[in-house]
Amino acid sequence: MSQNDLLSEISGKLDKILKLLAIDVVKECSIEQEKIELLDSLGFRPIEIAKFLGKSPDNVSVQLGNIRKKKEKTSKTTTEPETVKITTQEIKVEEGKPKNDSPK
Repeated sequence: MSQNDLLSEISGKLDKILKLLAIDVVKECSIEQEKIELLDSLGFRPIEIAKFLGKSPDNVSVQLGNIRKKKEKTSKTTTEPETVKITTQEIKVEEGKPKNDSPK
């Protein structure tokens, strides 16, 4: 057996192991986008994810784009502080009781 044949055989076996691990990781996910997001977070490329899930690489790339846009939108809304308008009013204290001198 030549060195190239041996490397090809090892590569094929590693691909099978990766596929089995990927299937095991995503078996708890019921939504396909969750599977794609999880595999992406583990460092798999869209082409690899597509092979694991039996989808086209274009389909996976589009879904990853949608996931990232959604995350971007969510992070913007949660990180931007809300603007709160606060008004102050003078309070005078006479005989231990506060009086509100602001106009009504």
